[in-house]
Amino acid sequence: MSTTKDVVGEQDLILALDAGGTMTDAILVKPDGTFTVGKSISRRENQAQSYTDSVKDAAESIGLSSEEVHKRCSADIYCGTGMLNTILTGDGKRVGLLVTRGFDDMTIMEGGLTYLGQSQEEGLHQQLHKHPRALVDPKNVLSISERMGGGCYQGDVHLPAGHTLIPVNKKQVIDATNQLLDQGCEIIGIIFIYSFVDPKHEHEARDIAKEVIENRNLEVPVICSADVAPVSKENSRMKSLIFQCFAAEQTRESLMGVEKAAQTLGFNGRLLTLLSYGGAVNMDYPRLYETMISGPIGGLIGAHFIGQKLNLGNLVTADMGGTSFDVGLLVDGRIGITKSADIAGHRLALPMVELDSTGQGAGSVVWVDEYKRLHVGPESAGAKVGICFKYDRLTVTDINVALGYVDADYFLGGQVKLDREAALKALKETVADPLGLDVYEAGAGVLQIINGEMNDLLRTMVASKGYDTHDFTMLYYGGAGPVHMYGFAEDIEFQDIITLPWAAGFSAFGAACSEYMHRYNKGVRLMISPNPTESELQDIAGQISQSWEALRNDAIAELEAEGISKDDVKFRYGVSARYTGQIESFDTDLPNGNMGGGEDVRNMISAFEAMYSKVYPEGAKFSGAGYSLTEVNLEAIASKPLPILLKHELRDEQPESDAYVGERDVYHKDSWCKFKVWEMSKLTSGNKILGPAIIRDPMTTVVIPPEHEMSLDEYLVLHYTKSS
Repeated sequence: MSTTKDVVGEQDLILALDAGGTMTDAILVKPDGTFTVGKSISRRENQAQSYTDSVKDAAESIGLSSEEVHKRCSADIYCGTGMLNTILTGDGKRVGLLVTRGFDDMTIMEGGLTYLGQSQEEGLHQQLHKHPRALVDPKNVLSISERMGGGCYQGDVHLPAGHTLIPVNKKQVIDATNQLLDQGCEIIGIIFIYSFVDPKHEHEARDIAKEVIENRNLEVPVICSADVAPVSKENSRMKSLIFQCFAAEQTRESLMGVEKAAQTLGFNGRLLTLLSYGGAVNMDYPRLYETMISGPIGGLIGAHFIGQKLNLGNLVTADMGGTSFDVGLLVDGRIGITKSADIAGHRLALPMVELDSTGQGAGSVVWVDEYKRLHVGPESAGAKVGICFKYDRLTVTDINVALGYVDADYFLGGQVKLDREAALKALKETVADPLGLDVYEAGAGVLQIINGEMNDLLRTMVASKGYDTHDFTMLYYGGAGPVHMYGFAEDIEFQDIITLPWAAGFSAFGAACSEYMHRYNKGVRLMISPNPTESELQDIAGQISQSWEALRNDAIAELEAEGISKDDVKFRYGVSARYTGQIESFDTDLPNGNMGGGEDVRNMISAFEAMYSKVYPEGAKFSGAGYSLTEVNLEAIASKPLPILLKHELRDEQPESDAYVGERDVYHKDSWCKFKVWEMSKLTSGNKILGPAIIRDPMTTVVIPPEHEMSLDEYLVLHYTKSS
């Protein structure tokens, strides 16, 4: 445990928090790189209170007040799943939409896209398919006469993309805005066809609508799709706009409350949150819907940080919290990004880290139906934990408490006492009796099923990408990850299996490792023939340069508004391209933003084909078809203070005597077993713990089964192996 004298200097601390469904974790990073973890029960209805409780817990552990920590804080990052919860519950703002005439049914037709990407099993049971909850009432979707051309011919005359075919009908915009206001809409979105090519029609309608709103002395935001997701595919663009209107602006209000709480305590800066593809932004970020799943992102950013420190290029991440089990992949040191995000059945134009999840966490409800079928999740107890605490149904945590894996008297370091007898009784009545099993046998069976499903997800995540588990290190974390790792990693031959002492707060730690990063993209329609002339290439180069310049200006303006100097901003460039005739485009990173002429375009084509060959066999390339550019993009990056990982001198394998706590009976698999119990904070580099054993920590429990061991390296990373 650190003391006040361990912390020196001004504005030398970093705060990062992850607000999960059950717990809000805080990581307090000290100047010497060491970490303190704080924890509090998540209060969905009062995030500011959860924030202050968690920070207070971390601050007090190093002998400081919350006010002292905030005054010395150089960066404060807060992430969570509040926005996603708004989508799942349908408790967002009442949205009105203005759309191009003829596209009045966009919101209804978009629901049909939920059939896409279904598994074979889902396809066989179409009668059970449920469309996602509608986020916009169809009566609040009104159409406007306007049409922007996407590049077409009228007779022999070619009209370039961005050409006005039908001007905006001003009267219709006025009438529609008044109607939406009369119907009680709290926010208005505008989506016109081909606005990603040129947003002038949307912006014209926006200005008209704002004038109507001002004349009625109302405060109703108006948001354009071109300002939220200026990309092709109107359905994804529309859904991104709806998410921004329905959930993001409401979430912004909640996060501003957290920011105000931090500033009241003395923080002299802006609260940051994480984008769904990594990178940190503050609460003024205009496309806040891009932070939809900021919580799980932190873990992958943290994994990237640890991978760089330990020289681990290939990592599988396994995050088990209170509500879900999330698996991610890092290959060659890069986090996988998908541009076709599917969130709660809604398809977005949102770059997002690739994660695969199952709705089984420590708080997942366990029950048996009338046909004697066992079910786990997706309902979760959240902050109420289980029967052993404040919930009225059996959960996975109840079973871990009943079988002895989790110490009922040491939850949150003893701050919360759990009722083991209540957990045992619920396990007997809910599972054992209906299935005719011994109560402990029933509990072990449930854990075996849960661990087996997570095991399958891990295997699939690696194998589906064509990789071999032998080439990957598994990094596991989350409050429940260390409890279940022995099961979900069983019989998978990873190169190594690791975790860290602060595993329960690892997503918060990852948030502390993030940098400022905004991603900007612009839809384009540029064709490159198989044998282009130098003039054609020069024209293409000019249009790409022009688009990048516009995006750079947007980036600098936004970052300066967030208090970041343009001199501190660096850029990464890329395009989305495909062979002419293909449906899907592929992101292609470019070494720089130089696009001065034909040679630069040819280098861009070579980069695209090199990337394409990583996805498909060499023979699949089809340069004879020519190329289509559908998007140009760039990332604007600015550094911020980051944690460091300290290296320690290796000590003896045998831990100090004060690290040993005692023994505990645990029903492991099919029998009772004596597990030695060790204190995490008393272990040091070089120590080795032989199973059967438990390493306890106020935030989590590390389970080491028989015939296995856990050793700590010079960075205090815990390595799990079979005993030699």
